[in-house]
Amino acid sequence: MTKIYLIRHAEAEGNLYRRIHGQYDSLITQNGLRQIEALKNRFENIRIDCAASSDLFRARKTAEAVCLPGKLPLQQDARFREVRLGEWEDLPFGYLEQFDSERLRTFNHDPANWKVAGAETFEQYTGRFLAALRELAERCEGGTAAVFTHGCVLRGVQYVLRGCQWPPYCDNTAVSLLRYENGEFSFEYLNDNSHLDESISTFARQRWWREGGDRADYNMWFRPVGNDEKQFWRLSEDAGRFTGLGTDDRNQAYEDSILNAFWDAKANALAMLRDRPAGIVQLSPARYLNENVGYVSYLAMENSERGKTLGVQLLGYAVSYYRRKNRDRLRLSVSAENETALGFFRRYGFIGATDPVNGRFVLEKNISVPK
Repeated sequence: MTKIYLIRHAEAEGNLYRRIHGQYDSLITQNGLRQIEALKNRFENIRIDCAASSDLFRARKTAEAVCLPGKLPLQQDARFREVRLGEWEDLPFGYLEQFDSERLRTFNHDPANWKVAGAETFEQYTGRFLAALRELAERCEGGTAAVFTHGCVLRGVQYVLRGCQWPPYCDNTAVSLLRYENGEFSFEYLNDNSHLDESISTFARQRWWREGGDRADYNMWFRPVGNDEKQFWRLSEDAGRFTGLGTDDRNQAYEDSILNAFWDAKANALAMLRDRPAGIVQLSPARYLNENVGYVSYLAMENSERGKTLGVQLLGYAVSYYRRKNRDRLRLSVSAENETALGFFRRYGFIGATDPVNGRFVLEKNISVPK
C-alpha cells in the first residue's frame, strides 16, 4: 500500500491577479510564501519517501515545504502540470466572463465537453496525470509520496477517482490523502486547508467559490486605449490617489501616452468591470529599455471602486505585459508623502529607497520566473 499526498501549489500570481494561467509559468506571491511556511509546519513530523511535482515554478517552489527540510530530491514531471489552456492562457478571468462566458461555464461545470483552440481535452489532461500518479505509487510501494500540482487538473483527477463526483473546491496548498492498494486509488480525505489560518488563506478573502458567489463582481478585463486623450484624462482625474502615483505622475504619464501610441497601443489600458471603466493602467515600455526594466507610469482606480482590493489586478496587467516583452523587473516612482500608494506597492513585493534629490521612492519588483 502507498500513501500519496496531493497538494495544490501555494498562492501564485494568477490567483492574486485574477488571470487564468494554465501552463503559463508564474511566480508565488508574498502570501504564497507564508502558505508554504505553514505547509512545512504541517509536514514537520510526516515522513515523505518520494516527492514529485509539476515542472512549473509555482509547483516546484511549493514542494520546498517537504523537500528542503528532509533534503529530499524532487522529481519534476510535466504530466503533473496544470491543464494546457491554449488561446485562454494568461487571460483575465474578467475577459472570459465578459466575452466567453458559456465556455467558461462549461470549463467549470462540464469540462468533458469543453473545447478551446490549442487546449487539452478532459481525457488528455486527466489521463496523463493518472498515468504519472500510478507510476509514482508503484515506484514508492510501501512508502509515502507527495505530489505538488495545480487546481484545475487536480479537480478533474479527483472527479474521475471519485466515480464522477465533483470534489469541494481546493484552496492554495490544500492537501488530499490518497491510498493506492491492489491497483486501486481511494481517498482518506480531500482538499484540507486546516494548516492555514484566515489571514493567509486565499479562499478566506474570495467569494466566487461560495454558494451564490460571483466572480464577475471583482474580476476585471483590460481595454487598450492607445493615446485616447479624453478617456485617459477622465479616468486619471476621477481615480485620485488610491493606487495612483499622484498629480505629477499623471502629467508624466500623459506625455508617455503619446509616445506609447507609436510604441505599443496596449501600454495604455482601461480596466473594465463588466462594461464600465473602473481604473487605468499607464505603462512606458520605451523607458529603461536598456536596463531590461518595465516602467509603470500610472495606476489608479475610480473613486467608486476604491477599497475593494481591485488595484492589484492593475499590477497583474503590468506584469503580464512586461513579462511578454522579457523584462526582468517592474519599476515605478512614488512620492514619499503618498503613504497609501507606498503601502500598496510594498504589500505586493516592491522594494526600494528614497531618492535624495526629490524625496521620492523608486520601487522595483522582480518579475522573472526561475527556470
